[in-house]
Amino acid sequence: MDLMLVLFFISLFTVTAGAIVKPIQNIFLTQPLLAMVAGILLGPEVLDIIHATSGKERDHILELACKFTIAMALMSTALRIPGNFFRKNYISQSVIVLIGMILMWFSASGLLYWVFTGFSFAECLLFGAIITPTDPVVASTIVSGDNAKKFLPASVRHTISFESGSNDGLAYPIVFYAIFLVQGSEFPLQKWVSHTVLYETVLSAVIALVVGHLAGVVMHRAHKAGYMTEKALLSFSLGLAFLLLAGLETLHMNGIIGVFIGGLGFSRHLEKNEDLKEEKVQESMERIFTIPVFFLFGVFIPWQEWSALGWSAVWIVLLILFLRRIPAFLILKPFLPQFRGKWKEMLIVGWFGPIGVAALFYAILAKEKTGLEAAWAIPALLVFASTIVHGFTSLPLEKLYYKKK
Repeated sequence: MDLMLVLFFISLFTVTAGAIVKPIQNIFLTQPLLAMVAGILLGPEVLDIIHATSGKERDHILELACKFTIAMALMSTALRIPGNFFRKNYISQSVIVLIGMILMWFSASGLLYWVFTGFSFAECLLFGAIITPTDPVVASTIVSGDNAKKFLPASVRHTISFESGSNDGLAYPIVFYAIFLVQGSEFPLQKWVSHTVLYETVLSAVIALVVGHLAGVVMHRAHKAGYMTEKALLSFSLGLAFLLLAGLETLHMNGIIGVFIGGLGFSRHLEKNEDLKEEKVQESMERIFTIPVFFLFGVFIPWQEWSALGWSAVWIVLLILFLRRIPAFLILKPFLPQFRGKWKEMLIVGWFGPIGVAALFYAILAKEKTGLEAAWAIPALLVFASTIVHGFTSLPLEKLYYKKK
């Protein structure tokens, strides 16, 4: 693969999208969807300007792109959420993030096992775990921007943002739980609890929170002393995201949850610097890193593997999109004080749970650990479908909610 050619087209698309960002926001399309379509058109199946690469090289390129994109999306998501949001709604948010994630995992796995009879239940648990997290990258295009602020209440936007930021990293233990099951032999329960859950995830979150808090203290004092300008927040946030991701990955920890928790610790200090908070760094961060990963995904789409699935591919897309998430949230509604008596808001939150970059990252990881090609192909199919469906429905459903509320 000619990376300079890829960079050229990604840059061309980024410049074009940046020049017409407002018209794009006012039509039934999102930047991830448009970037994916551009990758498909320029890829080997259509114009063949960008040639496909081997499996290992493809996985390595896409894995790095996913990591960087997720890190930026999680940091921008953390900056978007008000500092007191979780404290005010800790019961509802805890239930959504923890219980909701488990329900989505089980429902998705059950549907996969029902449709794909050729796979074992352990393998379907793995596929279900991969597509469980709500993607912060695609979700950001739904809950941010002028249209989202106009048509959706803040409680809905912040709930989707907090959930997508949290369960990206919290899905890490359940993905590894399923990986250990697929690998066979005796399940290493002690290793999973002590290493995957406690060391890689819990300790990672604690370290990240401390680092994020210290970064916020440094930023606050530097700004107060006149050493820092408003425009420096973008580079400061980028640096912190990469610091957390690279540092925790070096320690073989869960860098995904680390970036989000560290971002939350950092964002609390923005409340003390309202002029810094007004800097719209989130949109810049998302645009820079969202377009490349979906462009690459469009180039690398496994069309042949999808074709081999036959009609099962159509059925699983429909079942997952409509039954993976909405029933789980309707079940949880009585336990969510934040949404008591708010059925329309609950349906909106239930629908807008896109499958995206996080699923691609976990799919590549699972394929590497288990050797299952389907661990990449099936989640990739659902990412493709979710990007299209949620991309086309975001603005119409937002407007419909606004009219009917």
